[in-house]
Amino acid sequence: MATKKAKVNPNCAVAGCRTKQPHLSSPTTAGIHAAFAKPEQLAAWVKMSLVEIIQSIIDDVNRNRYFAYFTRFRQAEEMYHRALYLVFVAQPYEIPHIASNEPPNSFSAMWQAVNSKVYAGTGTLDKKQTGLAGEVFTAMDTLNSGAHASLGAVVTVIDISQNRTKWQPTIEKHVEYLKSHCDNLDWIEKRFKGGESAEDVLDGFKKRIGIP
Repeated sequence: MATKKAKVNPNCAVAGCRTKQPHLSSPTTAGIHAAFAKPEQLAAWVKMSLVEIIQSIIDDVNRNRYFAYFTRFRQAEEMYHRALYLVFVAQPYEIPHIASNEPPNSFSAMWQAVNSKVYAGTGTLDKKQTGLAGEVFTAMDTLNSGAHASLGAVVTVIDISQNRTKWQPTIEKHVEYLKSHCDNLDWIEKRFKGGESAEDVLDGFKKRIGIP
């Protein structure tokens, strides 16, 4: 028996998209697309947004607002890796779809693609780890737990608030890690402004982050 071929949406070439009209027919989506289709501008704006998130995180930690801090774990990671996806991975036809925010638009799927092309499979967000109580988890699980304000996130925040001295080095390391995202985006912005091709910028970026 012949298998049926999946229907291709004439309005969008991204598999699984069910839009009823071309994405760029929406003035809002067209405006977002125009703003972020240029890699140097994308890198600059995401960098500025991340700076504000980091400043807010530092203020929350200083004022002992650990739940507010924890719920923004995923925001910073998702913004950064969506930017890397758009700059280094996405095909031109994907950008209007991503700008529309219509499904499928999974952060996890984009991160996996970035991990493959940019990190050469060395990324750790999906690597299984063992917690102090023997539980198995991934960093992606933690990001999602915080983003969805799960009960697990509440328990984690209680532990942070009750053991601030123990957690402080981890928080400081996390903030420095997020600052490195901004530094990387700044580097990407300058390379594109200097007229380098996407391929050359990607090669240089891999060297910058230690990917052979």
